[in-house]
Parts: sequence; structure tokens; C-alpha cells
Amino acid sequence: MERLTRFCRALARHPLALDLAVALAILLINLVVPGGRHVGERIQLNQTVVLLAIAGAVVITFRRRAPLLVLAITTVITTTFVIAEQGKSPIVIYMGVAAYTVVLAKDRPTRSIAVVATALLSLTAEVLFVGGDVLDNLGLTFFVLFSGAIGEAVRYRRAYLLELEERAVRAEQSRDEEAQRRVIEERLRIAHELHDVIAHHIALMNVQSGVAAHVLRTQPDEAERALSLVRSGGRTVLQELTVLLGVLRRSGSPLPTAPTPSLHELDALIRSFTAAGVEVDWTPPASLGALPDVIELTAYRIVQESLTNVLKHAPGAAAEVQLLHRSGALEITVTNGPALPPVTGAAHGGHGLVGMRERVSAVGGELHAGPAAGGGFAVHAVLPLETGDLGDDQGVAGGRSDVDPERVPGAGEFSTRSGGRC
Repeated sequence: MERLTRFCRALARHPLALDLAVALAILLINLVVPGGRHVGERIQLNQTVVLLAIAGAVVITFRRRAPLLVLAITTVITTTFVIAEQGKSPIVIYMGVAAYTVVLAKDRPTRSIAVVATALLSLTAEVLFVGGDVLDNLGLTFFVLFSGAIGEAVRYRRAYLLELEERAVRAEQSRDEEAQRRVIEERLRIAHELHDVIAHHIALMNVQSGVAAHVLRTQPDEAERALSLVRSGGRTVLQELTVLLGVLRRSGSPLPTAPTPSLHELDALIRSFTAAGVEVDWTPPASLGALPDVIELTAYRIVQESLTNVLKHAPGAAAEVQLLHRSGALEITVTNGPALPPVTGAAHGGHGLVGMRERVSAVGGELHAGPAAGGGFAVHAVLPLETGDLGDDQGVAGGRSDVDPERVPGAGEFSTRSGGRC
């Protein structure tokens, strides 16, 4: 049985060989069983029967090239046999195979008309030349119609399998597109995090290196202190890059991970700006309550980016940071006065405000940033607290206080300033 299956599959891969095998099989059946007028009767094998059987075998090998023509010729051969021998014969199998091929190859109107016309013609020939009434000669008609029905079933199955294959291809394409979209989103997220992390520390390093260059000869102790901060800031940048880019490492890598910063690290963040020369008026709120991790991250990044902009674009200006929990929302306000003194050649533009707007928009909040009424600049953000769920994965949205990825090492060594400023 297995050998027969392999043989049939091999024939299916070679259509001409399959057609020749089918033609020879039908020819052999017609030579062994020529047919008869009635059940139990047998027609003697004669020249007419042999010629018609051979003609049908030859014609059926071209069924794929000209299905309608082959069906017409096999119908003529079958009708000729009925008229000449006045009997029924397995030669009708040729006509059935031709009808099956027409159903597979042609559109619905064409194949319907062809099969029905063939069945009616064969029925008429049998009624007129074999004898009996219509019911006695329905066998040949049923055989033709049954062959067409098999063709329809095979056609529908092939169409179904083709549709399944197309769906699988579309699903694969959709998965690829979804994967590409997720990759792009992840790249954007990493780009935002890189900007938030690096811009802060690089700005501090730039300020401290400028201080060191300015006082290197006159105040070497102060220069050494500034260079120490530059070195610490560089080390912190490298550590944070290692943590942030750890998402790209291979599974099982021993690289350490750290949570995303939250409002618990705001004190250390503001102290680092104070050490860099930015006078920040900041009073920690008494209690903000339990906040969603995504809100804490967004608020932290807004304060960080706002103070970084003060350091880069308004050196010498004092800043004020306020956090208020009211009406189901967290309000963040960061303001600063004008630069004192005006700085020439200061950097302009960048992606800080764009990143803040995207973060606030992602949590359904509102952000307003622009010049303040009395000079300077103001950033005001309102973050709805219903965004996100409490208790998220602590390795995703920082809920740990044992790691301080934003703090510049050594920043806590400097004393707080008077007047409620730190």
C-alpha cells in the first residue's frame, strides 16, 4: 500500500505520465469488459469496439490542454458506441474523466452547460438506440453528473487549501509587520531613555569641566573638585548605559539590571543639579500617596529634563520645582528665571520638550511649556493618576530605592543652601 501511495504521488508530479496511465487503465478495462445491452449480457470484442477504445485513450491524454474539445470527442465516441453496438460499455469512463477535467478547468457557467449537455445527450442516445424508458438508462447520466460532482468537490478543496495558504502567508506577514512595529517602538523608547539619561549627566559634566578650566591655575582645589564630579558623572553615564542597553543582551547574560528611576530619587537628582551650580527651590511634598509606577517615571523625567534645560539654556538662573497631588492628578511645575548673565553661543533646540510631550501624552496627561510671565521659562504638566496600575513589575517601573541610577556619585557630600533651597 505504501509503495502504491508513493507511485501515485510520483505520477501526480508528472501530469502527462498520469494521463497516459489513466488512458491505458481505461483502455484495458474496455478490452477486458467490452460491455453489453443489458445486465449480464456481453458484447463480443470486435474491431469497432477496439478502435473506439483506442481513440478514447488517445484523446484523453490531451484533456488538460483542451478540456472542452476532449469532452466533445469522448461524448461522440460514447454516442458512436451506443449507436453502433446498441449497448452500454465502460467506454463511458472516458467521458466521465473529460467531464471531471472540464469542471476543474472552466468557470461555473461553462462547466455547468457542458456537463448537463453531455449527460442529456448520452441519455437521449441510450433511450433511442439501447431501448427501454428513461429510468432504465439513467445510469450513464448519473455517472457523468457524478464525475462532475467529484470535480466540483476537488475544485472547492483546492480553493479552500489555497485560501488557507494565503491566510497563513498574510498571518506571517502580519506577524512580521507587528514584530517590525514593536522593534521600532522599542528603539524609540530606548532613544528616549538614552536622551533622558545622557543629556542630564553630560550637561553636568560640561559645566564642571568649564569650571575646572576656568579655575585650574588660580584655584587648583576647586578645579580638582570639579574634575572629580566630571569623572563621577562619566562613570555614572557608563553604568546607566550598561543597564539601559542590557535589554539588547543575550538571554542568560550576567549583566546587572536596575529599575527605572521614580520620585524616590528626586532628592538625589536635585542635589546633583545643585552641585552643578543650579539653585533649585525644592520642598519635598509631605505625602503623594501611592502612585502608579508609570506616573512616577514620567514625573521624574519631566523634572530631570526641565532642570537639564535650565542648566544648558539658562545658566545662572534659579529654578523652582513643585509637585502637588490634587483632584486625582499629579501636577508638576518647574520654573526658572532668566539667565544671569546672558550667555552667548548657548545651545538651542533639541528633543527634550518633544520627549516630555510624548511621555505625558502616553499617560493621557497635559503639558504646557513656554516663556514665563516674569521672564524665564515654565513647564507645567498634569498627569492623571488613573493611568497605569499599582504594583507593576519592580524591574520595569522603578519601585526600588536601593538603586539610584540618576544620582551623581558624591553629590550628597555638598551641604544644602540656606533659605529652604538645596
